[in-house]
Amino acid sequence: MKTIIIGLGNPILSDDSVGVLIARELKEKMDSAGQSDVEVIEMYAGGIRLMDAMEGYDRAVIIDAMVTGMERPGTVRRLSLSDLVTTRNTLSVHDMDLPMAMEMGRMLGVPLPSEVVIWGIEAKDVENFGEGLTEEVAASVSLTIELIVEDLHFSLR
Repeated sequence: MKTIIIGLGNPILSDDSVGVLIARELKEKMDSAGQSDVEVIEMYAGGIRLMDAMEGYDRAVIIDAMVTGMERPGTVRRLSLSDLVTTRNTLSVHDMDLPMAMEMGRMLGVPLPSEVVIWGIEAKDVENFGEGLTEEVAASVSLTIELIVEDLHFSLR
């Protein structure tokens, strides 16, 4: 199954970088394990650009920071497009949100994944510039990687 993993976020905006950092670690692990049917990329915006990146794949995994105010920082949630609460970067104020972009793409005949999973990590600080994660969010990185690998049924040994 042709899979794309997309880490979303701003790499210099504290917890907003969690999706990008997890994608980097996953890419290293996938490359080491020889997972050639998986592409791992980093993106910094959602909407139509995010939908474009998923074109031609069977399955997409999106990793992003979220700020719900209802969860403890570092909480990891597995979401689908239908229960998406808008993570930090799946929405672009300059175009449309991800569910709308996916619907539009399908209406136009764009070959999009039948399976889209979003892994959201509750952020603590998305306001301050810095290349480090807060302690709570940093503590969730390994768990998130394990959950994604398990969910995709990959072996990275």
